[in-house]
Amino acid sequence: MTIGTMLRSLPVILVLFASAGAQATDATDDALRVGEVSLVVIDIYGREELERSAGLLGVLRGAMNDIHTGTRHDIIRRELLFRPGDRLDTDLLRETERNLRDLGFLTNVSVVPTDTLPGGVVPLEVRVQETWSLTANVSYSRTSTEDRWSVVGSDNNFLGHGVQLEMGLGEDEDRAFRKLTFTNRRLLGSDIYLHASYVDLSDGHLESLVLARPFYADDTAWGFEAQAWDRRFEPRFYLSQAGPAGDGGEERLYTWLPVSEESFSISWSRRVSREGGARIWRLGLGVYVEDRNYSPTAEIELSDGRRVGRELIFEEACPAICRESGRSVRPIVVIETRGRTWAAEEFVLHYGPTEDLFMEPWWRLTAGPALAALGSDRERFVWDLLARDWSRAGPGFLYTELIGSGSLGSARNRFLSLDATAGWLVHTGRDDVSRLVVEAAHGSDLEGTDAFVLGLTRGLRSMEYDGMAGDRLLRWNAEHAHIIPGELIGFYRVGLAAFYAGGAAWWDGETPGLARTRHEAGFGLRFGPTRSARADLARLDLAWPLNDGGGGPKLTVVTRGFF
Repeated sequence: MTIGTMLRSLPVILVLFASAGAQATDATDDALRVGEVSLVVIDIYGREELERSAGLLGVLRGAMNDIHTGTRHDIIRRELLFRPGDRLDTDLLRETERNLRDLGFLTNVSVVPTDTLPGGVVPLEVRVQETWSLTANVSYSRTSTEDRWSVVGSDNNFLGHGVQLEMGLGEDEDRAFRKLTFTNRRLLGSDIYLHASYVDLSDGHLESLVLARPFYADDTAWGFEAQAWDRRFEPRFYLSQAGPAGDGGEERLYTWLPVSEESFSISWSRRVSREGGARIWRLGLGVYVEDRNYSPTAEIELSDGRRVGRELIFEEACPAICRESGRSVRPIVVIETRGRTWAAEEFVLHYGPTEDLFMEPWWRLTAGPALAALGSDRERFVWDLLARDWSRAGPGFLYTELIGSGSLGSARNRFLSLDATAGWLVHTGRDDVSRLVVEAAHGSDLEGTDAFVLGLTRGLRSMEYDGMAGDRLLRWNAEHAHIIPGELIGFYRVGLAAFYAGGAAWWDGETPGLARTRHEAGFGLRFGPTRSARADLARLDLAWPLNDGGGGPKLTVVTRGFF
C-alpha cells in the first residue's frame, strides 16, 4: 500500500473510529449545577495597563492590541469541559484552565463561580487574556558566489480561529526554500485534530499529515491518531573515530547519507480505568508501516574533508543501516498512564506565563513485533518508552525524564538507546531561581542519525552546536539567576545568571572517553516573554572554556527548556 493510498483512506478510517467511539452518558443528580457561563476576554494589554502607559510605550501597546486579532468566543467555549446544567465539578474547572493555557495563545486564565442562585445553580465566569501570536523572521546574506534570503512568518491563532499557520519562502544554496504548515486543534468545530506540513529545504523535503482525536479531557473515553509522511533528506550520519572510517582523532566525525522515508501509522486508544479514578490508564492498538532506504553515492565525503568509498562506511555502519533499511510492518500495543495531580507554577522553565506541571509519574510505552508474515523485511520486536515526572523536593521541584527505545531479535537486528535527565529547580525567594540538571545517555548499535550530540544546542555553550557525538553521553549544568522586577518594555521579564557546565560524548571503543570532558563557566542575560503564552526562555551568554587552550569567551544565544 502506497502512502498516497493511505492518505486517501483516512476519511473512511475516521468515520469508522467515530462510529466505534460513540457512547451514551448518564446524567448525575447533585445539589450544585453549572448555570450561565460568561466570558471575559482581555486584550494583550488591558485597559488599566494602557491608562498607566505614557508616550511611546503607550502607543506601542495600543498598536499591538490593534494589530492582534482577538480570539473568537466560540474557540474558547469549545474548550470548556462543562455546559450549563452539568454537575458542578471543581476539578473540571481547574482542568479547563489547564486546557485553555495549553492552546498557546491565552494566558492569565481563571474559571470561577460568581454566585449561587436558588436551586443550586452556580453561574461561572471564564476570564482569559490574549497573547501575541504573530512572529516573523527575515534574513539575508551575500557571499562572493551566492545570495541567501528567507522570510518566515507564523501565527498560532490565525485571525482568532485557533489555527496555527506557518509560511516561508527563500533561496538557499541555489535552491528554493519553501515551507507551509497548518494545524487546527479542532477541525470544523469537531474533536478532530489536523496537522499538515510541506517543507522543501536545501537538504531535502517533508510532506506529512496527521489526523487525531486527542484525549482533550482526563476522562475522555477514547481517542485515535493516524499519520503519514514522505521525507527525503540528507541528515548528518555520525561515525566513530575508532571505526574503519576514523583516523583516531578526537574531533567528531560525520558524513551525509541520502535517505528516503515513507511511513504510515494508525492507533486507537481507550481509557480502561474508571471515570474519576486516582490514576488514568489507557490501552491502545494499532499498526505501523515504514519504508526506509539509504542511497549513498560510490564515493562519500567525510566532515574532515576526506573522501572514502561507501564500502568503508558500510563496513562500520551496516549493522544499523541494514537494520533500518527496507520495509517494516508491525502491529503495536500502546499503554499509557498518569496521575491527576498537577500544579500551576511560575518561574520554573520560563519567566513568563503560568506553567502547568504534572506532579505524578506519567509514562507511555509503545511496543510490537515486525513480522515477515505482514511484509517486514526483518523480524524483530521494537519498543519505545517515554516517562516523565515532576515532584516537590524541599523548597523546589525535582524533574525526571527517561526516553528509551530498542529492538529485540537476532544480533544484527538489536539496538538500545536510553537517555535519562534529572533536574532540581529551587526558588530561593520569589525572584531567585537555582537549577541543577544532569543527563546521562547510553546506546548500543545506534544508527548514526540517532547519536547523542553534545554542544551548543545541548549542554555546552562554548562548543559548536554538535561539538561531540557518540553512543555515550554525560553532562551537567548548574545555574543561579536573579529575576529583575518589572517588565522590559512591558513585554519581557529579564534575569541575570551565572552558570557552570560540563560534559562529554563519545563512542564505545573511543579513547579517552570521559577524559575528554569539557568544562565552561560564565554569565549572561535571560529573557522570558510575558505576553506570549508559548515562548521558551532565551539565554544570551558569555561562556569561558575552562580546559587548557580553550580560548576566550564565546557569545551565544540559546533557547531551550533545559540546557
